Amino acid sequence: MGIEKLTGSLVGEANQGAQEIVKTAQWHVDQMLKEEQSKEDELKGKASAEVKARLEAQRNERLAWARLEAKRVIAEAREDAITNNLESFFEELKNARKAAAYKSFLEKSVAEAVKELGGACTVHVAKSDAAMLGKLHDCKVVTDLEALGGAIVESEDRSVRIDLRLETLFDLGRDGLRKEVHDLLFGKRKE
Repeated sequence: MGIEKLTGSLVGEANQGAQEIVKTAQWHVDQMLKEEQSKEDELKGKASAEVKARLEAQRNERLAWARLEAKRVIAEAREDAITNNLESFFEELKNARKAAAYKSFLEKSVAEAVKELGGACTVHVAKSDAAMLGKLHDCKVVTDLEALGGAIVESEDRSVRIDLRLETLFDLGRDGLRKEVHDLLFGKRKE
């Protein structure tokens, strides 16, 4: 029986040693799992923070783009409104000859141009406007002007020309008119 006891004792000790090794190994595995879980949680946290940061950056970028696009659309709409008003104003110039103030404008502006040129000159007007000029000393009136209204006054030697056509005056005053139309439609500009 001694051998059986000895064998049983050795087997028991071996089992006990094996159980200790298994317990230690299990404890190390649990520690490794905890460390890996901690690392995984840390990586997930970093990834989540990075995703949030990127989403916030994209959100801000898209909001900035949307604001910029909205400003562009508003600016285009304002520009269209101003342009449409200027075009309708230009269309109204076609009816300028019918206005009572047109005769006075034509007489006064042509007289000033003739005076500026020093007398003898040629005045180009539309046929229907020739009668409105009144008497001009030393000036030749030519009814060859094809315009919405107004006149062109030339010096006798044709070296100087004063363009008083309504289209030209409109073009010269366009920037000022744009500002006035803007102020009327959208209020005064802050400068």
